[in-house]
Amino acid sequence: MQVSNDTPALNYVEYFTKQLPVDLATMAALRDELAVRQGALSAAQDALADRAAATAELAKARTDAAVMLADAKTAVDAARAQAADTEGKAAELAQAQAAFDKASADQTAALAAQAKKLDSQAASLASQAAQQAAVADQLNADRAALDARVKAFQDKVAALSA
Repeated sequence: MQVSNDTPALNYVEYFTKQLPVDLATMAALRDELAVRQGALSAAQDALADRAAATAELAKARTDAAVMLADAKTAVDAARAQAADTEGKAAELAQAQAAFDKASADQTAALAAQAKKLDSQAASLASQAAQQAAVADQLNADRAALDARVKAFQDKVAALSA
């Protein structure tokens, strides 16, 4: 007899034979569903963590890319400046080469003119030397003739005076 409660007493044999297997099956299904939901919740949390990590890596990659782009722009500017400087130096070198070639051609022409002048002077000197040799030979011949005339005159004077 039950004094405190108006509900009938629980029949444990009927509960263990009929209701407990149904409750256990329902609890197992709830347990599996809870595991699936817990896995989904863990996956969502992992996805959020991965998303945060990806956002941080994206920000870092953008910063690194900006630094690399700035470095590349600096390198390109330096290369362009060096190329312009090299082109300027090449133009100066070409002008210097042209000036040298012109000066060399002028000097070669001047040397050729001097060589021609020296050749003509050498020929003139050789001609003058030949003329002087001829004049010297003539002078020697004239002197010999004069000496012979003087000797003949002296011999005549000596013959007259003796």
